[in-house]
Amino acid sequence: MTLDADFAGLSLQLGYPPKVIWLRCGNQPTSVIEAMLREAADAIGAFAAEATVGCLEIHRAATPRR
Repeated sequence: MTLDADFAGLSLQLGYPPKVIWLRCGNQPTSVIEAMLREAADAIGAFAAEATVGCLEIHRAATPRR
């Protein structure tokens, strides 16, 4: 699991394992990362079981601006 695009690029270039979960949210408090991972739990489980996919991107849900 990483915030850095480098690992996703390496996964594409060199293949896997290891599988990469790329968090697309920038630096965030732990509570935000935790919420993202909990919301993506089903997708992460499916990704772990998938034999042909090496990188999963998880995006932070957009928050309305005031």
